[in-house]
Amino acid sequence: MGLGLAFESSCDETGVALVENGRRVISAPLFSQIAMHRPYGGIVPEYASRAHLEKFTPLLAEILKAHPLAPGDLDYVAVTTRPGLVGALLVGYQTARAAARHFQVPLIGVHHLEAHLAAVRLSGHELQFPALGMILSGGNSAIYRLSSVGQTELVGDTLDDAAGEALDKAAQILRLGYPGGPAIEKQAALYLERRGFLTGEEAKLDAENPFPLILKSLERERVQFSFSGIKTALLRRFDAAKPEEVPALAFFYQDRIVEHIVRNLAHAIGLNPKRPVIAAGGVLANQRLRRALSQLCEKLRVPLIVPENQFCTDNAAMVAAAAELYFEAGLKSPYTEISSNNGFAAAKG
Repeated sequence: MGLGLAFESSCDETGVALVENGRRVISAPLFSQIAMHRPYGGIVPEYASRAHLEKFTPLLAEILKAHPLAPGDLDYVAVTTRPGLVGALLVGYQTARAAARHFQVPLIGVHHLEAHLAAVRLSGHELQFPALGMILSGGNSAIYRLSSVGQTELVGDTLDDAAGEALDKAAQILRLGYPGGPAIEKQAALYLERRGFLTGEEAKLDAENPFPLILKSLERERVQFSFSGIKTALLRRFDAAKPEEVPALAFFYQDRIVEHIVRNLAHAIGLNPKRPVIAAGGVLANQRLRRALSQLCEKLRVPLIVPENQFCTDNAAMVAAAAELYFEAGLKSPYTEISSNNGFAAAKG
């Protein structure tokens, strides 16, 4: 069990965290770039990299002021090395590399998606092996088999876009602003209330949904996501819609995405029975999705483990949680170099 200092800069969140045993967060200051990117409706990579460069030093200083550290106090420094925006990753990597040299400890490179799954450790849970891991974020929508620390195998990926990106683009189409996920969820909840239904009664409106099922003919032996078609369908509907119809479009669009995710997870569980499901990533902050996943796993009698909302989106504490797994197992992380590739590699003994 160790004390780790972690850095996160894969996209638009600048994070530094001091975490004990990969579970107890001592300090985790975070700078969100949402306000900076909002005028553009999405992430501007060069702006993201510059913000990381500006913010890492004051964030680290904040931790060291409250918790002075000297060489010998830490067990390791951890940093996200893939996948992500290469320029942004590079800023975090160089910062972490300097910290590791200063504190005279090993530098552990962390796969961003492994970090999302390891975030459940910050919420009092443990990664149970073997398990199924589902990542739903702005850049990734996939399900994996988790055999052990550093042993991850893809079950099904997206053919095109990711769930989080589909929600952001929908919010742009509906002119709801950025980031899109919370805006879509808010409009959907408003529509449900207007119709006189309670939270959890969304299925009662399913027959009215104007959007087609996504990959309706997907065989039960396959796990595959796709979100480009539903975006196109929304665009066409919006072109002919009145402003007062926006909440309804948000509601039915969100519900189709939730149904698609739930159906894919059901397929994955059928192919990998009796494995607990670890679901993580920023899209898991959506409460409609959480309820639907919980209902499915309860029906199929498999445990569902999800991080607290504060650990669903990108943060440095989850990077430390993942690095601690390698540290505890005495394994060397294979993610020593910066890459935009989201593929996994086997851990080294």
